[in-house]
Amino acid sequence: IPRVTGVQTCALPICDVISVQNGAIICNSARWPLMTDPQLQGINWITEREKANGLRIVQLSTPKYLDQVEQCIQEGEPIIIENMGESIDAVLEPVLARATIKKGRSLIMKLGDKEVDYDPKFQLYLQTKLANPHYIPEVQAQCTLVNFTVTEKGLEDQLLALVVQFERSDLEQQRSDLIRAENGFKVQLQGLEDKHD
Repeated sequence: IPRVTGVQTCALPICDVISVQNGAIICNSARWPLMTDPQLQGINWITEREKANGLRIVQLSTPKYLDQVEQCIQEGEPIIIENMGESIDAVLEPVLARATIKKGRSLIMKLGDKEVDYDPKFQLYLQTKLANPHYIPEVQAQCTLVNFTVTEKGLEDQLLALVVQFERSDLEQQRSDLIRAENGFKVQLQGLEDKHD
């Protein structure tokens, strides 16, 4: 994934402006993303983006899901916890808080009653299909809430992009390139303004 002036850019499939913004937030956030994703656009994008990195997908109802979370933490692999309700298992609290302890040269994270070696490449994604979830303030403070709910304008943009891609794929590619260039210029402009101030 290319970097433009310190900000990571993310290649999204045919999508609307809000989805692109959501992707940029997920790629550049310091906290784990918690996606409100009733139409499954966010989880499909994450799955496509992370499949080469050994992505695992679990649910809180999956038997022994904590074993898979533990393995991902140790091996630095990405994991999605999907179909979450409005409450999060208390055992995941140190993971959400990124509460690591330095022991010698290694980082340790407490997961339940275990101490697990923490690989900095570990990536956690949380996803809910609930359209309007209400999480306790602690969860909201520890996660970046990202709303992938499709708007009417977003749906129009997606359908238009699909038609153009089908009819004139060269124009759709040119459009995608121009959007990426425009976003890169905005980031550069912001960087120059920040340096000037």
